[in-house]
Amino acid sequence: MKNPVKLFIYSLLPVVCLSVNAQQIDQRLLHYADVIIINANLVSMDDYGVNTNIGSTYQAMAVRDGVIFDLGTNTDIRQLAGPDTNVIDVKGRTVIPGIVDTHAHIWDYAQGHWGPPLDDKTYSISAEDGDDWNDIVNKTLDLVTDLKSTLQEDDWVIISWPRRVAGIQSDVAIRNHQILTRQMLDARNAVQRIVIEGNRGVMNTRAMETYGKYFGGEYPEMDPETGIVLSATVDRLLFAEELYDMQTQIAMIGQEIKEWAAYGTTAWSSSVESYKQLAAVLALDAESRLATRVAYGLGPSFYRTMPLHPYLLYDFRGYGTDMLWFNAWSTTSNDGAYPLLATTIEARPEIKEREMLRGRNDYTRAYAAADLRFSNTHIAGDRTLDITMDMIEQGSQRAGMSIEQIQAKRHASDHCRLNPRPEQIPRLKKLGMIMSCAPKYIGGDGPEVEADYGAQYLDWLVPMKSMLDGGVMVVYESDTHAVAGVGHFYYLGQMVTRQTDQGVLGPEQRINRILALKTATTWAPYYLFKEDQMGTLEIDKYADLQVLNKDYFDEDAVPDSMLKTIRPLMTMVGGKIEYLDPGLAADLGQAPKGIQPQQLIGQIHIWEQGENTQNLDATSNIDQ
Repeated sequence: MKNPVKLFIYSLLPVVCLSVNAQQIDQRLLHYADVIIINANLVSMDDYGVNTNIGSTYQAMAVRDGVIFDLGTNTDIRQLAGPDTNVIDVKGRTVIPGIVDTHAHIWDYAQGHWGPPLDDKTYSISAEDGDDWNDIVNKTLDLVTDLKSTLQEDDWVIISWPRRVAGIQSDVAIRNHQILTRQMLDARNAVQRIVIEGNRGVMNTRAMETYGKYFGGEYPEMDPETGIVLSATVDRLLFAEELYDMQTQIAMIGQEIKEWAAYGTTAWSSSVESYKQLAAVLALDAESRLATRVAYGLGPSFYRTMPLHPYLLYDFRGYGTDMLWFNAWSTTSNDGAYPLLATTIEARPEIKEREMLRGRNDYTRAYAAADLRFSNTHIAGDRTLDITMDMIEQGSQRAGMSIEQIQAKRHASDHCRLNPRPEQIPRLKKLGMIMSCAPKYIGGDGPEVEADYGAQYLDWLVPMKSMLDGGVMVVYESDTHAVAGVGHFYYLGQMVTRQTDQGVLGPEQRINRILALKTATTWAPYYLFKEDQMGTLEIDKYADLQVLNKDYFDEDAVPDSMLKTIRPLMTMVGGKIEYLDPGLAADLGQAPKGIQPQQLIGQIHIWEQGENTQNLDATSNIDQ
């Protein structure tokens, strides 16, 4: 009979041997890398300080299951490749984290860029020499009268007006002087649904009723008596809900997001007003069709209908998926776009007449009192920022919050359009607020600010240096579809040079290129509550990155004035290539991928040739 003790010992030997062998095997090889990048000038941007340190640099990276699982030398990282690993040799090119854009209205850009034509619904009234606003009104009334018999009942008629006539803004003419009302439109045409579009507009009764159904017969952001629209958010909600069906929304938003990957964008944030647009992006996420990560803030449309879904009043920021999550509550805007922003600056009466505040400022206080985070909101003037901080402090006091608890919310203000003024900076730091700043406003608003308020206030336009010196966290936003024509690096370059078509505006607010890049990479995820997962190239973070056509960090090869000529040749989100330039694709023996940014490529070629260009600061001035 065999010895049972020996049999038991022998049976353990394979287990012991396997255990010893497992300890000798490199644990990283228990699952080969999905993607390896080699021969890179890989800059992690993992130094979080307000300094010129770019952080750690590497030759190579290994990606597994969408995250970075090792960084090091070519020799070390090559060992992690298996038979199916996609090995990408970037041949010395610079690799940096993807761009995190903290404020971009991509759903709205999608309508104009990828949506079906609305030529049968849109009309334009232009001003001739010598016209005043009475002439514009008469042309409008004649047009809607003519359309009454040629269109179907309930057809949409969307009419755009000139921005300024006889020196008076359309917004002021409508809001302050009430040159056109719904009664005047109804008298000429009560059959079709008529909208005079703009930052301030007018609707006839038929259009108003369509809008009001979303709010139980109420008309938020409108004067129900006159039909005057007080915010462009009204048009945004109405057009998104009424002019595009769900499948169209899904298709065009999906395309727009895919397009932005070609500019190096790997994550972005925005408020959302439309239920259909939110449903569309949720559908794209459910179908794994999002090319970039998306953080959304729910706008006041949702807050007004809160009795229908009160569960949203809980603080669930960060909840969602790796690609789509809730970021904050938003009022969308607390004042108007230039020249309607609210300031503390003394100016001529006709300037102060334009300034305005939103009634929904009180929502900011309500959010803070409910222990919710406030961000994703247009705050243009310094007076509006004062009131916003008042609302945050008052609401937080109602909730019994300590200053540390307030700071932990990371409330935010977007645009830095004519704020903060210098004395507001210590208060921002005390509250722990994040400032999301759009460099486009340096040139976009600069000439008018100088003419309306004075050259000394140019330093209040995107005052990057003052805020960083004052200990305020500043992050990058684009807030424009002009990225399609000039790219993110044009705007990062504007932080560095303050150069516009009108010259250098507010030169004291210039910052260096490392700080500019940190606003769009290292620091930007704090706005999204994702700093542990993105923004730098570190082990266990998302493999969200871009391979550049030029070395951003080589000041000799790429002087500050030419930062705008940098663009990505490849954008990777979660280890998946979402954009691949044909030239780099040929080097890699792969097929190009994504939407090719031909407009940006053409513009960079013009810059490189030193040719004159059109005014790149004259971007859309749509109110929030």
